[in-house]
Amino acid sequence: MLVLIDESGDCGLKFGKGSSDYFACVAVVFTDSFSMNACDRTIDGLRMEMKKPSNFEFHFSSSPDKTRRLFLGRVSHDDFRYAGFVVDKRKLYGRKFQNPKEFYEFSVGIVCEQVRPLLNDAKVIIDENGDRAFRQKLEKLLKSQMTDKDGICRIKKVAMQTSHSNNLLQLADMVCGAVMRSYTASDHSFRDLVRKREKFVQLWPGW
Repeated sequence: MLVLIDESGDCGLKFGKGSSDYFACVAVVFTDSFSMNACDRTIDGLRMEMKKPSNFEFHFSSSPDKTRRLFLGRVSHDDFRYAGFVVDKRKLYGRKFQNPKEFYEFSVGIVCEQVRPLLNDAKVIIDENGDRAFRQKLEKLLKSQMTDKDGICRIKKVAMQTSHSNNLLQLADMVCGAVMRSYTASDHSFRDLVRKREKFVQLWPGW
C-alpha cells in the first residue's frame, strides 16, 4: 500500500508579501501494487505520447491547461483514491500556525486522518520538504497518530523523495494543483476530471 502526499501554496502568513491565501495538502492512496504500477505506466505512456523526454516532469503550476486536462483525464481511469485538506490561511489564529513546520505537520496529519480507513501497513512518500531531522520527527508524529487502540500502526514507513524521479508524486502534485485551483480561482474544471477518485476534501476553517 502506498500513500503519496504533496502540497500547493505555502505555510507563511505574510499576506501581501508573497504568502498564498490558501494552503492545500493532498494524499493519494493506492491499495495494491497492481494499481500503482498501472498508473505509473499510464504516466509514462502519456509522456511518450506527448513526445517528452523520459525525465520530463509533470507540474500543475507550470503546465498549460491542455496538458493539465490531458493528464488528469487520463489518470482518472486508474484505481486510486485521494483526500485533501485546504486551509484558508486568512482565517487562522493561534501560535501553532506561526511556525511553518508545525503548520505543515498539522496539515499532513489531518490529510492522513482523512484516509485512515484505507491504510494498512502503508508506506507514505512525501515530496521532499525539509531535512532528515524534520522527516524523522514527521514520521514519529504520523506513526503515533496512525496507531490504533490495539497498538497496530497503519503506517510502516515515511520517506521523502523528489518528484522528478517519481511519477506518482507527480500525480499527487497534479491532483493537489487541481484541488487548489478550485478554491483560488473558483475553477472546478480540473478537479472535476478526477472527482470520481475523490474521497473527501475539507476546507478549514469552515466558517
